[in-house]
Amino acid sequence: MTIRSVRARYRNGVLEPLDTIDLTEDQEVLLTLDDQSRDRSPRALPDMYEDPDGFIRAIYQERTDGSRQQPNL
Repeated sequence: MTIRSVRARYRNGVLEPLDTIDLTEDQEVLLTLDDQSRDRSPRALPDMYEDPDGFIRAIYQERTDGSRQQPNL
């Protein structure tokens, strides 16, 4: 048994997966809902989530050219 999280959108009475899922036809699953996430809009997420590969490239580029901002501690 594998436990994983899959993002989904509720629309017209149906949960639509936003992530790829590998299930067989008629396979039953246990669904646990986190309704706290309803307050978070995908558009409100930082750009790093829209292009994670670009975000990682930017991190390495900032480290290479010394342009990384130091955190405020």
